This record gives sequence, C-alpha cells and structure tokens, in this order.
Amino acid sequence: MDAPNAAQVARNQAAFEEKLSGRRVVRNNKTARINQDIMKLHFSGGKKKKLRAVDFVGTIAKIPGVTADDIGIITINDQMTYVDILNGKGSLVLQAMESTPIKGKKLKVSKAHK
Repeated sequence: MDAPNAAQVARNQAAFEEKLSGRRVVRNNKTARINQDIMKLHFSGGKKKKLRAVDFVGTIAKIPGVTADDIGIITINDQMTYVDILNGKGSLVLQAMESTPIKGKKLKVSKAHK
C-alpha cells in the first residue's frame, strides 16, 4: 500500500470539513404531522376508582361528533388515566368531558403535557 500523498490528504480534509459544516437537510417530519391531530387528555381517576378502558370509550363515544375511531391509546394508572383523542377532536372532547361523569364519577379532565 502506498502512503497517501499530501495533495490527496488535503482534498480529503477539505471534503470532510465541508461535509461537517454543512446543514443537515430536514425532510418532511412525519411525527410532527401525525401528532398535530392528536390531543392527550388527563383524567383524575384510574384503577383505584375501578375505571376501565371500556368506561372511557363508551362515555367519549356518546359525545355528538365523536366516534370510537377517534379514540386512541388509553393508559390507565392507579390514580390517573391518559386518553389520546385523534383526528383533531381533542378540544371538543375536552369541553364535553368537563361536565360529563364517567361511570357515575365526576373526574377532573385537562390537556396532558406530552
């Protein structure tokens, strides 16, 4: 193997520096486009209040203009529940759920911090 000559090393170094200083091209950010239609709601009740995912689906699906297809992932913890509302209907559901009981229990509902 021959040792690289000085001109070749300089060319490679220049190409490396140019690539390093160049801006990264950001393609269409799919996750940002998908997530803009999703709102995560936080409910102040969970397993300790004997709530199940079926209770949330049934109550939310009764809201006019919302179907079961608009409900995403439901995460039920001991003290709280998170429900993803799809298709940009999050604010409609949030407004309706502030005065709607779930399984006879009045829960506080708010927009969750992602």
